[in-house]
Amino acid sequence: MKNGLFDIEKVVMEFKTQDILKNFHIIGVSYLQTPVDIRELFSVSNDEQIAFLKDAQSLGLENVVILSTCNRTEVYTQTDNIDLVKRLLVKYSNGPMKLFEEFGYHIVGDEAVNHLYRVGAGLDSQILGDFQIIGQLKNAYRLSEKMKMVNTMLNRIFAHVFQASKKIKNQTELSHGAASVSHAAVQYIKENVVDLDQVNFLLYGTGEIGKTTCDNLVRHMNKKTLTLVNRSEDKAASLAEKYSISYKSEKELPQEIAKADVIIVATGAQNPTVAKEFFKGNTERKLILDLSVPRNVATNVSKLPNIKLVDIDELSQVNNEVLELRIKNVPLAEDIIKQNSEELHEWIEMQHLSPIFKGVQMGLNKMKEQELAYHRTNLTDEEFEKVDLIASNIVNRIARMSISHIKDVFKTEKRSREVLSKMFGDYAKQSAGIHPHSLKKEHKNRHHEN
Repeated sequence: MKNGLFDIEKVVMEFKTQDILKNFHIIGVSYLQTPVDIRELFSVSNDEQIAFLKDAQSLGLENVVILSTCNRTEVYTQTDNIDLVKRLLVKYSNGPMKLFEEFGYHIVGDEAVNHLYRVGAGLDSQILGDFQIIGQLKNAYRLSEKMKMVNTMLNRIFAHVFQASKKIKNQTELSHGAASVSHAAVQYIKENVVDLDQVNFLLYGTGEIGKTTCDNLVRHMNKKTLTLVNRSEDKAASLAEKYSISYKSEKELPQEIAKADVIIVATGAQNPTVAKEFFKGNTERKLILDLSVPRNVATNVSKLPNIKLVDIDELSQVNNEVLELRIKNVPLAEDIIKQNSEELHEWIEMQHLSPIFKGVQMGLNKMKEQELAYHRTNLTDEEFEKVDLIASNIVNRIARMSISHIKDVFKTEKRSREVLSKMFGDYAKQSAGIHPHSLKKEHKNRHHEN
């Protein structure tokens, strides 16, 4: 305290050196730097994510969110020990540290926040504007939140990312039209397969990607020749009933593969679910689309005669008019991100000013208490209660007005020292010159006049 006021100079110095985002990190691998055969090594299943988070908690980490999709595996965290997070990622995936150091990335601070915005908006997706990513990101966040691995700052960052993503979806055409991995698969089939009405289709896997692929197939193909297979037969049956198509149990997979001309695999397993042995004795041409990461079709299947195996990286090269429209909407999406990011930074700056807000209230209350204590002997109990109430109301009003003004000024003036000097400079000088005796004299004069 200085002269009954909060030590503003000390708070300013702390504020200038503080950077609440300096400990916000993102580590990961993505399709931009990493081919699918490396990327799949760093895939983390849901069970592995839970184990990762539990281990992180036991080691003292408090804020971790893990995202693992076809395009990327990323860990979002607020920590002073990013090396520990890297070791945990390697531990709970099949990717060695040497490969992570070669293909992985580490982003910090504002750059990391901006990257997360772009991921959530679909700007960083393999197929521009692919809106499935925001659902995947929300699921990743909810898991960490459920396990109490999200603090106030991480919560606010993700809330702003989700908010920006929603605005982009509603106010731009970045995600309009059919352009996703599932749509790319159907486009590829249409462009590379003749006599589609005569083709037998097999869709293996009815998760999120499997469902959207099924919907696209039904819209564009002869659904009478489409068969579903899934590890959970009930899920396959439910989806088959919705579209009036056939389904089979997983134990019948080899027979269904033998019948199919086009096979789409979207099982989302950690290991291959379609093996070379399934094609023993095959003499027919077959097209296989593997939409999974890690890849769920054994890589040696591609070496078999009459087999064309296409993975997700090759599918994502599909380009069409929808993507051209989305590209035109990128600047609009980036403007929304910029505006939302500014709002996030304003909130963060307010958190920096929180000690100042408390200091203002503390300083004013201290002055009130000192003055009331000085005059206590000259007041009856009833008078003291009245004066105390009036003084408290005045102090609270001044504090609220001061804090409100600090916030308003700070939004337009980012140089904290100038702002605080403007707010408190003259007041601090005046209060330093006020002596309790002068207040006593003034009080007596007012009392005599009454």
